[in-house]
Amino acid sequence: MTNWDTVPVFGTPPTVLATVRPSAYGIVIDRHGSLAVVHTPMGLYLPGGGSDAAELPEATVMREASEECGLGIRVGLWRRTAIEHVYSTAEHTQFEKRNTFCDAVVLGATGEPSESDHVLAWMSVSEAAELLTPPSHRWAVSEWRASFA
Repeated sequence: MTNWDTVPVFGTPPTVLATVRPSAYGIVIDRHGSLAVVHTPMGLYLPGGGSDAAELPEATVMREASEECGLGIRVGLWRRTAIEHVYSTAEHTQFEKRNTFCDAVVLGATGEPSESDHVLAWMSVSEAAELLTPPSHRWAVSEWRASFA
């Protein structure tokens, strides 16, 4: 069980009560060592997102990789957790995203992605550590890279 009081925090904590949103993201590597990233209208992200009720982080990452990227993946054992404070203009809500980051490898395609405004791209781990939009995603990629150095 994660003690959320001891994890890195990104973004400015709100002055109003934030909605806690469990989320999970994958550091998904292909057979060439490239990292899967998702271009959205809001920026560049790791595959993942909000967890469904009672959904484990691993299941969230597998579901989101299929929905956003059309990828079947196998989640590994590496984990990091962090909080990211964000404001959703679409939902007009302040969120405290309790993110779990998991490593994963690509098994193959699952078909066409179901989210038309999400576009899969591949980049080097170094590029992703610099270019991902959320600071927590850049941090997670850097942590993952450092753990295998």
